[in-house]
Amino acid sequence: MALIGASTQQGRPGHQLFQNMEACFGDRFYPVNPRVDRIGDKRCYGAILDVPAEIDLAVIFIPASAVPEALEGCAEKGIRRVIIESAGFGESGPAGKALEARCLAIAKEHGLRLWGPNCMGLINVHRSMVLSFMASWVWQGVFKPGEVSLVVQSGMLSAGFLTHILSRRPFGLSKVCSIGNKMDIDETDLLEYFLDDPETEVIAMYLESLERGRRFAELARSTNKPIVVLKGGRSPFGKQAALSHTSALAQDARLMDGVLRQSRVIRVRGMTELLDVARCLAVAKGKGPSRPRTAVLTFSGGGGVVTADHIADQGMELAALAPSTLSRIKEMFPEWMDPSNPVDLYPAYEKRGTIETLKHTIEAVMEDPGVDAVYLHVFAPPVHTPPYDYDHMARLMADHRKPMVVWILGPRESVGKVAGEFEKRGIPAVDELNRGVRVLAALTMRA
Repeated sequence: MALIGASTQQGRPGHQLFQNMEACFGDRFYPVNPRVDRIGDKRCYGAILDVPAEIDLAVIFIPASAVPEALEGCAEKGIRRVIIESAGFGESGPAGKALEARCLAIAKEHGLRLWGPNCMGLINVHRSMVLSFMASWVWQGVFKPGEVSLVVQSGMLSAGFLTHILSRRPFGLSKVCSIGNKMDIDETDLLEYFLDDPETEVIAMYLESLERGRRFAELARSTNKPIVVLKGGRSPFGKQAALSHTSALAQDARLMDGVLRQSRVIRVRGMTELLDVARCLAVAKGKGPSRPRTAVLTFSGGGGVVTADHIADQGMELAALAPSTLSRIKEMFPEWMDPSNPVDLYPAYEKRGTIETLKHTIEAVMEDPGVDAVYLHVFAPPVHTPPYDYDHMARLMADHRKPMVVWILGPRESVGKVAGEFEKRGIPAVDELNRGVRVLAALTMRA
């Protein structure tokens, strides 16, 4: 690996790239900077042609105007893979677009493939490979290998939200790809790769444009791997912002919606939702019901009412519980209460206790042929004694092949512990009521 544009200045992106690549590749890493001989204990080379090794991939982080010459040097060196993280290309106006065209012409002439520009590069969590100027404190000790691969046009947005969500609910990542202006490599190239990648089971994308919609749709329809997409630039203001951000041209939002919907792509409307839905799909292994008839088990009547509204918003249904199911559930309740769906379990908790009530009720709804999925609401108490029989719930879910999603309310530390117990058994957990319904809807789309 080579870095053209390694910097000695602490805190600068060129130095953070240097630190990340040195940490990941050690003696196989060659920094290039004509103005310095060494960075720390590492020898620095004046030009890419001075590097005494064959280079598999070069990362470029220098002023945009100098990139074409650097590409010519890479071509002469025999390098065929280049990540350009520099900004100042198509997003900056006509001169930047001309510079982009010049770089692409060089690449085509010499058989190079280009990633970027105006991006934060690539992170491969399974290989501990960080080709990004993301600060080391963001990823070291935080990333853990998993099954979700993330593709974004915006680099800082991905870094910011990853930092946010991983600090709250760490989850397994496979690859994180920031592709910027996608001069050459685009989301369709990456989708084709991820469909065959054994380390990727869920694909999440933030896109401001879709370059090859027909091919993207063909690939999306060909797979059972869930694909979750957040499309930026839906509004006139968003389209203008996308043009100045990554030079993404406006596309008809209704046409894009239609293409993605027919391709069974799961659409979301926010970055947190993108990451949360992708995480939950990975936990649930992408398995969903063929019909969206949901039983809601809650500790709050109000929570049940709000959930019913969210279910309607997603085009799903509240399951019509069979009379026999309602009779079984009523055994747990005081005489004065007749349960219905949503099932307000609090009176039963008072009479029978939480664990016994949930065992009995979940078993009853799982065995109901009119129920396709279960949305369970729980409270995470600040106690050390396990408040729920997690293994029993997981067995019921597996035996009946019906997904269950859990919304957890309570102190943050307790929520994290309870969520971890559910998710290591394949039961997705969320901390926002509407997002649990969104996850169930996403599972339904992949049925």
